[in-house]
Amino acid sequence: SDHYLDVDYDLSKVMFITTANIRYAIPLPLQDRMEIIELPGYLDYDKREIAKRHIIPKELKAHGLTDKMLRFTDDAIDKIINEYTREAGVRNVERELASICRKAAKEIVLSRRKNGHAKKKHAVIVVAADRIEHYLGVPKFRKKEAERKRRVGSVTGLAWTSVGGDILNVDVTIMNGTQKLTLTGQLGDVMKESAQAALSYIRSNAKQFGVHPDFTKGKEIHIHLPEGAIPKDGPSAGITMAMAIISAASNNPARNDIAMTGEITLRGNVLPIGGLNEKLLAAQRSGITTVIIPKENVNDLSEIPEKVKEGLKIIPVETIEEAAKIVFERGRRRS
Repeated sequence: SDHYLDVDYDLSKVMFITTANIRYAIPLPLQDRMEIIELPGYLDYDKREIAKRHIIPKELKAHGLTDKMLRFTDDAIDKIINEYTREAGVRNVERELASICRKAAKEIVLSRRKNGHAKKKHAVIVVAADRIEHYLGVPKFRKKEAERKRRVGSVTGLAWTSVGGDILNVDVTIMNGTQKLTLTGQLGDVMKESAQAALSYIRSNAKQFGVHPDFTKGKEIHIHLPEGAIPKDGPSAGITMAMAIISAASNNPARNDIAMTGEITLRGNVLPIGGLNEKLLAAQRSGITTVIIPKENVNDLSEIPEKVKEGLKIIPVETIEEAAKIVFERGRRRS
C-alpha cells in the first residue's frame, strides 16, 4: 500500500533496479537480498575515445561549432581526464569539454565582429595540452608520479579505488621508543591487520632479509600512507608494507621503478587481488616500469588489453621472499 495516496499496488511482477558508485555504503542485509552486477569504470584510453567519437561532436553541434572551427588534440583530452576529473565515468569530462566549447565560441564571435563591423574569418582554434589551463584554470587534481630517488623505508604500491587505479606510497620509519607498531593515514581494519601480519612474518624470518633478529627491541615502527584525508582499506597493500618494513629495518633502499600489489599471509605467501586492470594502468601512467603481482593473477593478464600492459614488465611472485629479491636486487645488507 502506498503511504502517501493510500492506494494498493501490485508489486509482484515489478523488478527494482538501483545503481550505486560505491558498494560498501549499501547495508549488508540489503546486499544479501540483491543480485549485484559490477560494471568496471572506463579506463583512460576508453574515456579518450568516448570523448573523440561522441562527446566532442555533440558539444560542437550544441555550441554552433564545427571541427573546422575548434579541434582538440589527444594530449589535451588526456590532460582533462587526468588533471581536471577523477571519476569512473565521463560525466565531468563532458562538463569540462562543454566549458571549453563555450569559451572558444565566445572567442570566435568576438574576433569576427568588432565595433559592429564583420572581421576576417577566424582561424581554427586548436586546443592543445598547454592551452587547457587558459580555458579551465589550475588543474583540480595532482598527477601522481613514482619516486625519483631510492629512499630507505619508502615503497610504491598499487591501489584500486571507485574511480580507477592509483599508486600508493608506503613510508616506514624505525625510531627509539616504546616497542610498538603505529599506523597512520586513515587506514581501515583490514589494512591494519595486513601491516601486523607483515611485521610478524619479517620478525620470524629476519635473517632471510638481512635484518637483525631484534630490530624491534626498544623501537617504535611507524607506518604511514600519505594523503591522510582519504580513507584506505583492503588487503592488497600487504606486500608493499612488508617491503617497506624490510627496507627500513635493513637500511636498504627499494627500487623506485617498481610497484606491487598482493595480499600476504603469516606464512609469507602472496595471495591474489582484484582490480588488476586499473592498477596496471595506474602504474603505466605514473612512470613505473616493473610491476609485481601475485602468481595466481597471471590468468587475469590474458583479459587485460595490450595497451594497458604496454611498457610494463610484469613479474608474478608466490612468496614475500621472491618479491624481496626483485625489490632489493642489489643485495641486502644487515643493519
